Amino acid sequence: MVVRVDVKRLLYALPYSRTLRELARNAKVSHTAVRRVVKELSKEGEFRVVTDDNFYNLTRIVAFVDKVPERLPFGTTGVRTLTSLEGRKVLVMAYLPRPLAEDYIKSLSEEAHVLDWFASTDYVAWLLHPELESIAPKDFDSLVDRAHELIPPRTNLRPLPVLDQIDLVLLWGKLLLGPFARPTEIFNRLLAEGERVEAPSKQVLSYHYRVHIQPGWRYNTYFKYTSQEELPFTAYYMKGKEAEKVARALALLPRLGMSIIGQGKALYLGQPLCAYHPLLVEIPQTYVVEPLTMYMKLNLYTRVPELWRLLDPETKRWRWVEQKIELKLQQ
Repeated sequence: MVVRVDVKRLLYALPYSRTLRELARNAKVSHTAVRRVVKELSKEGEFRVVTDDNFYNLTRIVAFVDKVPERLPFGTTGVRTLTSLEGRKVLVMAYLPRPLAEDYIKSLSEEAHVLDWFASTDYVAWLLHPELESIAPKDFDSLVDRAHELIPPRTNLRPLPVLDQIDLVLLWGKLLLGPFARPTEIFNRLLAEGERVEAPSKQVLSYHYRVHIQPGWRYNTYFKYTSQEELPFTAYYMKGKEAEKVARALALLPRLGMSIIGQGKALYLGQPLCAYHPLLVEIPQTYVVEPLTMYMKLNLYTRVPELWRLLDPETKRWRWVEQKIELKLQQ
């Protein structure tokens, strides 16, 4: 007989559970039941790790360009075409070491004209929390004030100047395969992709995980897939001194959304429920932001970059690699 599990209780325990065993313990259900439910939920959505990129000395690049590039600089994570009242926009996103942000933009400029861009100082995604499930549009102002209380704090440690190859492989695997991917599974994935790598000993992996990866692991979340025919994928780009706090609150609206935040600029990406769309129009009437609302037409490229290729094996420092990726269109 299959034992029924309170899925809500399990998901509320997800943000602070880094392994399936932790999730079982925090949700007070059996390990077998957790494995079964996670497998079922993975068919309907995606489990994700939300990182404190500052601790890793990494950043997320948001750039708008005048056309779809035929080639992409190394580090690109996504290319999307968006439509708005101002016409078509092409959004390019990247994830790479902070010291290489300018190099990335210079390389991107060789393929398309960069209209605007910023490097992130924070990244926030939808958080599974009982209070947030029932947030209504009328509650948005209070959410702006309380967002910092609901979001797990950032790492209170000195940032790592440079991650090493083991760290970067582990981080790549967690971002690609989700929070519950084991180190051996991550290295096996690399082998399957043709990489010549050898998994370190369990002791070495344990050290790198505890000292370098875990401190920058902010929380976990779960995004449930929703058809764009049901909920359009919305991009809300803001400039202004209150862009950061507005974007942080938008990321917490149920049930799928994230905000990439920079200095005086922020981009919210998500599928807010229809009831929240009038809120997007009202925000600039209350907060000091200049927004642009856009809707996604095509998702052209999605990837988690192999950041260890930007690590000089001799000096153990970041280096820019002028390697372009051919854009392969995908619906």
